[in-house]
Amino acid sequence: MHIILGVLGTIVTILVLFKRLSDAGIDIGWLNPFLWSRRRAWRKKYEGNTIFCLTEPLEVAAMLATTVAKIDGEISKEEKAILLSLFQNEFGKSEEEASALLLSSIYIFGDGQDAISKPDKIMKKSLEAFSQEQASSVIKLLAVIKDIDPANAEAKQRYVEKVERVFDKRFGDDSKW
Repeated sequence: MHIILGVLGTIVTILVLFKRLSDAGIDIGWLNPFLWSRRRAWRKKYEGNTIFCLTEPLEVAAMLATTVAKIDGEISKEEKAILLSLFQNEFGKSEEEASALLLSSIYIFGDGQDAISKPDKIMKKSLEAFSQEQASSVIKLLAVIKDIDPANAEAKQRYVEKVERVFDKRFGDDSKW
């Protein structure tokens, strides 16, 4: 019994000292591992790149298409028109929805270095939600956009091949022996 009272007395003393320190303005919140993990998770979410937080296959497909169009710089007028028509036809969106989808993809694209170099990370959170038909539709969509403007065709082709490899890992490549 005297051991329990000693332990409880020590705990109360420590808590009182922590309270006095916090009243004096000394922050001891960094000692709390739960608070630290919540702050770290929030910081990663807040300061992280939005391009890697896309979870819907539609958003990811639009982002990949926009990235292919923007590899050679800014999107030309004909690329924009074709992107909007493809968003309307392939995704079944209205003209306003397709325009909003394109604008949000361009905004999220940012400077583009992450989008161009890491398509696998863009697709990571939504890859399980893709069906085989959606994946083949995205590949066809990227091929159409890649062939619009011949400028920087090699970089566009490499990007489309990276996306194809990610889908091949997900669904397996049936064309190989």
